[in-house]
Amino acid sequence: MKTGCRTLFFLFLFVLGLNQVVHARIVDRVVAKVNEKIITLSDVTREAKVMKLENPGRFKHLNLNDPRMLKFFLDQMISTILIESELKKIGRQVTDKEVEAAYASIKRKNKMSDEQFKAFLKKKGLTLEEYKVALKQRIERIRFFSFTIKSHITITDAQVKAYYEKHKEEFGGDERVRIAQIFVPVPKDLPGDERLQRQNIIMKIQGELYKGKDFFDIIKKYAKNPLVRGYADMGWFKRKDLMKPIADVAFKLKKGAVSDVIETKLGFHIIKVLGIQRTKGRKLEDVRPKIERILYQEESEKRLDRWLENAKKQANVQIML
Repeated sequence: MKTGCRTLFFLFLFVLGLNQVVHARIVDRVVAKVNEKIITLSDVTREAKVMKLENPGRFKHLNLNDPRMLKFFLDQMISTILIESELKKIGRQVTDKEVEAAYASIKRKNKMSDEQFKAFLKKKGLTLEEYKVALKQRIERIRFFSFTIKSHITITDAQVKAYYEKHKEEFGGDERVRIAQIFVPVPKDLPGDERLQRQNIIMKIQGELYKGKDFFDIIKKYAKNPLVRGYADMGWFKRKDLMKPIADVAFKLKKGAVSDVIETKLGFHIIKVLGIQRTKGRKLEDVRPKIERILYQEESEKRLDRWLENAKKQANVQIML
């Protein structure tokens, strides 16, 4: 449902490179009723064609003979009627004059005359009248969004800061760590006694480190032991490039520090931090507008979904597919 709701608000995504039209044998009939208003199969078909016109990539293989596709576009029409009803209730209906102004704007942007536009629509299986009906509905949806959803959303400083902290890498900040590692692998299906043997080996190595033995000398010492793998320099890693248990430790250690034993699904690890690199990203205030737009969009979609879900529960919706 969420993906469908998002599609409702992409007004004027007018693509001239559309290659396919909807091919389906249509016999018009009533397919749903919302309160006292009916939805016909031709209404659903029109919505499908217009949505494909707006988003040809997503609906490249549109097939209205597929019941799932038909139900998806019917759901769009049900949402449309609920939105139209709400606008009527608050006295914000869209006038024919507004539709004509929007149509004229689209023609200008695409540098088309009236006849050229009609010819284009004909190739896509639409009449100008059908397109204007759909255009009116899209203007209604945006107006509904503005008055019913947008005006009630407030993004707080706390929300912006939380998003910034969680997505620092997206804003240019970088943190990398360079490590060496002593690794004792433990295959998944290893018998218990053999697993214990390998655990004893890593604990023995840890003991040697506690006594002050050099990390790299230990790698050399165990070089011929088939159960121990030593890596004197594994290179640089971002947090996302390491297994979480290792990353959680590596990015807390100081340069030159050696970890305790770290257990992962692969086995036992001891790491030494060889270097740390940290670069600052853009400041919060520099990216605040972008974060606010992201949070606003997320919150808008949630509220729209909730509104539609509640409106459908309150309405008398009958589906006859």
